[in-house]
Amino acid sequence: MIIDDPGAFFIFVMHPDSIRDSGAYIACRGVRLTNKEYMDHWGKWIVMDQREKLDELAAKLDYHVERKQIPCIKYDRYPPPMFELGVCVMCVFCDDRERDEVWEILHAHGVDLQAWVYDRITVEMWQPGGMLLETWITSNGLIGQEAERVREDARRQIEETYGREDAICTGWGQVPL
Repeated sequence: MIIDDPGAFFIFVMHPDSIRDSGAYIACRGVRLTNKEYMDHWGKWIVMDQREKLDELAAKLDYHVERKQIPCIKYDRYPPPMFELGVCVMCVFCDDRERDEVWEILHAHGVDLQAWVYDRITVEMWQPGGMLLETWITSNGLIGQEAERVREDARRQIEETYGREDAICTGWGQVPL
């Protein structure tokens, strides 16, 4: 199911089960991951292209999401101006123990460039002092107490979301419902 809310920055491709339970897609071979397993194994294939091309790819990949061969996909509505890429980024999420199978699906649909990133690296980059959070703060013109408030909020949210290693991972809430 493609979730394309014009008010949201991301467009999502998710199985309907994940809409009812936001963390349902964070699984390997049908078994939900703990936060520790998530940090050890969860990641994404990165695909960068023009929005129109990613829309076409998302339409093709929706079939594989519906069959639970691909857990979840999200991609930019427009190129993120803070990173000056000039293209949109698509993240095709999966457990690294299934990433070869997911890569084969992507490759069968014309994706040739391989770029894999673990979510633990992304989480680190969104922590205070991390490249993504600090770039976001700067691009939004935040300074002083405002910037510190954002950093503290990010630290708190990451701790609340991933802090207990044995808890079932619910992921970072992003999907507009």
